[in-house]
Amino acid sequence: MRSMAVGLMLHATAAAAATDRALAPAQPTTISPLGYTFEVGPMIAGLCACAAVRFYVAKTEAEHRWTVDLPVTGLALMFTAAALIGHRPEPLAALMWGTGFGALGAGIIKIALAWVKRSSGMFEPADETPRQRVRPAEDDRDAIDAAVRRLDAED
Repeated sequence: MRSMAVGLMLHATAAAAATDRALAPAQPTTISPLGYTFEVGPMIAGLCACAAVRFYVAKTEAEHRWTVDLPVTGLALMFTAAALIGHRPEPLAALMWGTGFGALGAGIIKIALAWVKRSSGMFEPADETPRQRVRPAEDDRDAIDAAVRRLDAED
């Protein structure tokens, strides 16, 4: 019986070699909704991590208001998706991005406001000499790091 199994295995191996077909390595699944291509696995990982952290934050607060948390959670999910589309990270890095944006929560609004103030002149007082406009950083990571440093300096 054992020799028959070995014989079948050798026959299958020889047949595969004869056809000269090599197995192609597995490729990640990608999709392109609205023209933005991204890998599905890291996107699912990042969005699930973000949602889990937002759920954890909601459950650990003494007083919780869903009317505030739902828009903040939606914003955190959108920022997570945008970061993952822009950077196309590996799954572990996607988990970290999702966890980070979920933990930031409403802090995303402060960071975004600081970025808008820095990169546009619309918040400058009309009676003062306008400050030199600062162009947005070339890389989103630099812009986020700069905004966080400015917020830390204000506190």
